[in-house]
Amino acid sequence: MSVRSGEDSYYIRSRDMKLFCRLWKPLQPQGLILFLHGAGEHSGQYSHLGMECLQRSVAFIAPDLRGFGRSGGRRGYIRQFKDYLDDLDEVVGQLQIQFSELPIFLFGHSLGGLVAVRYAQQFCDRVTGVILSSPALGIRLKFPNFMKKSVNLVSLLAPALPVELVKWNEALRKRKCLQSRLPDWTSNLLIDPLTTVHYTPRWFSELINNGTKALSEVNRFRCPILCLYDRYDRIVNSNAIEQFFASIASDEKNCFVLTKGNHQFLNDGEVLRYIFQWLNTRLGGLSAELRDSADQASPAAGTIRAPASR
Repeated sequence: MSVRSGEDSYYIRSRDMKLFCRLWKPLQPQGLILFLHGAGEHSGQYSHLGMECLQRSVAFIAPDLRGFGRSGGRRGYIRQFKDYLDDLDEVVGQLQIQFSELPIFLFGHSLGGLVAVRYAQQFCDRVTGVILSSPALGIRLKFPNFMKKSVNLVSLLAPALPVELVKWNEALRKRKCLQSRLPDWTSNLLIDPLTTVHYTPRWFSELINNGTKALSEVNRFRCPILCLYDRYDRIVNSNAIEQFFASIASDEKNCFVLTKGNHQFLNDGEVLRYIFQWLNTRLGGLSAELRDSADQASPAAGTIRAPASR
């Protein structure tokens, strides 16, 4: 196990492979956040969240999903979405043994948000609450039905065929007419050697199909939830997020909406303050560090909209 700036790293054995994990553990943690990164990313890109939690007496563990970062598995490929859920359940089970006295909060960004939703829909009693950041319940780009059927067909015939989505995006962004419609941060993914820049038809079809299932099975989601998203996100479909959130039959739900057109906003100080404020409410104010870092007023159930800056 290596230690650097309060960070430990180690591997967890899943069914057929190893998952690489990063852990930030304070001396007396009051709670634990299990963080799931987005597509193409890895846990090391969220070290700042680990350090923020460390300063607030909250343990923070972030595994690399299978096929991403330093975890095992073919890059950008899964046989079925259930593989993510089985891996996550293995991690949760080990954390319940290692941190038996702590409440576990599942925190997922983008792809990780969809994994968190699907997991909570099946194992709600295993986590205390869920935080979602730009969950991939649907993608912004609309595909005609024939294209969706084609993807599903290719997924059956050539499930592991490499598709260079990031490089495609970079090539298309050279056309001025498309620049405003496509994400402008994918060039950073080509620099980091731990990022994943290609995907497969099976991965893509499982992503789309499970986004649809998450919406149709929303009645199975019963966890306390904080959902953060940008209404003008160019990657995920904010309408699908709003539909999901509105359909959750629970009073323990909060929503923070931005209007800056960003998919990634977990470096935003206002967003982080709201997350820790919500977390402090769930922890019952046990952590003085966490309590002092949050605003005095606890977030009431409902929707908070960040100031517009378009």
